[in-house]
Amino acid sequence: MQFKYFLYPDAFAIWHDNPIACDFCQIDKKCFDGNAFKGEDKFTAICPECLTENKLQDMDAYACEGDIVLLQQQLQSRKPEKSEKAVMQKAGEITDALERCTPPIFTHQNWYWPCDGSDYCSFLGYGSKPLYIQLANDGDGEDLLLNSLYHTVENYTDVDEIWEHILPKAAITSLAAAKLFNTLFYVFVSQKTGRVVTLWDKR
Repeated sequence: MQFKYFLYPDAFAIWHDNPIACDFCQIDKKCFDGNAFKGEDKFTAICPECLTENKLQDMDAYACEGDIVLLQQQLQSRKPEKSEKAVMQKAGEITDALERCTPPIFTHQNWYWPCDGSDYCSFLGYGSKPLYIQLANDGDGEDLLLNSLYHTVENYTDVDEIWEHILPKAAITSLAAAKLFNTLFYVFVSQKTGRVVTLWDKR
């Protein structure tokens, strides 16, 4: 199972431990934990099918917050002939698809979901030395980490310190494993350019 903006939900999404009735289709099945969603409207469970079908559309409930200001700038730059109103409308449509049709990510802090190349990026997993080395075309994981930092974190990130002392030395293959770390690295891939994008935060 994959979502456009969340590539490996089976490993990293926030699920109920056992099958439960989805609040929207009323069918007992594997569901995402509704408590992980933000907003005023609360629910217990939503299944992947109902989430994909945007059953949250009319609710004040959402998985994340997209970096819509930067997205608007990227859309305007790509199509400068478009009016500001048209660009804002397009950005709103893309952001709605992200925020209401994507499972939440477990994070320590709140931050804006990154965008690149006029679309939001896809969450790949939690960062580790093996993952960055695997993703680097030349095998230089530390250089990839440096060049992948999102604009909101690049100015206060000491890459040498992180690479040597903080970044997990073993691959993180499950949400349970990710929750053991006080500092987490969130690795995304650009839908448009294939660029690796990194955010990080602390507990």
